[in-house]
Amino acid sequence: MTKGFIFKYSADPDDPLMKDELGTSSVCGLGLRDPDFWSNDFPVWAVCGPYYRNALFPGDIIFFAPKKSATRKAWLDDYVCTGILVVAEKLPCSENVMADTRLTSEYRKNYRSDLTAHLKRDRARTKKTRPRNFVLGDSSKSIWIGRNQEYLRIALDQLSVFMILQENCHFDEYLP
Repeated sequence: MTKGFIFKYSADPDDPLMKDELGTSSVCGLGLRDPDFWSNDFPVWAVCGPYYRNALFPGDIIFFAPKKSATRKAWLDDYVCTGILVVAEKLPCSENVMADTRLTSEYRKNYRSDLTAHLKRDRARTKKTRPRNFVLGDSSKSIWIGRNQEYLRIALDQLSVFMILQENCHFDEYLP
């Protein structure tokens, strides 16, 4: 069964795409945007949200929304959905990430740097979990929208209505 998750990230409110705040955090963003829809041929979610990533399976959906502070600084009234990632595959550990040539060498270098910085500050449980479950997105089903006026609560309401209709109605009965 497909699951959906909402993950709030530290967005740059001045960036039209509201990408992750690269380099503004004491730990996050040391050369790596996370999630990253731009560095490879497919989107990835690598370092942040280790417990979320642990719970994901292929087909699951992550809705990315900027944290409230970035939403306010960007003069948005409510949470917006800036990106949707549909899980295609998970790499089990950081060693697999570093060996995977589908990822650019620059990306892997930045990943190692960012992961190392996080692990230095993580407590034992998170330190064990963070290097696991690297998420590769399905590029044909995932999208980065960036700054928009599509509020997350409205989009999710519309999605749930559509899914309920899809599950409970037999549209083929009405087709000629």
